[in-house]
Amino acid sequence: MGDLHGRTVESRAGVTAFLAGVWLIAAPPVLHFSASTHAFRPYWVSMGLAVVIMLLGMVRAMAPLDVPLLRPITIGLAGWLIVVALMRGDGGAATVWLNQLVVGALIALSAALALLISMRR
Repeated sequence: MGDLHGRTVESRAGVTAFLAGVWLIAAPPVLHFSASTHAFRPYWVSMGLAVVIMLLGMVRAMAPLDVPLLRPITIGLAGWLIVVALMRGDGGAATVWLNQLVVGALIALSAALALLISMRR
């Protein structure tokens, strides 16, 4: 059966990562809507990272303790998302980049807390 508390924490962190990934994909049109065909060009890397974070979050939510390597990978991807947001040279709205910083920090924090709780046990 495994550790029920550890599974719950890891599953919640996975759901948090999944929902944060959904928001990262939805944020550019919600926060900076533009009818231009090039409106999403500054955000394509962040959206790609969001899709990968969503997939990892889904796996972490469905099989919480079966793939322990996903926690550090999620933390690394969230760190990469923060770096991409800090190096915004392609233009784009400042609110979208700030949103990416906050959401990236949230993903990294939830994954790090799940990792620390699992290491304590």
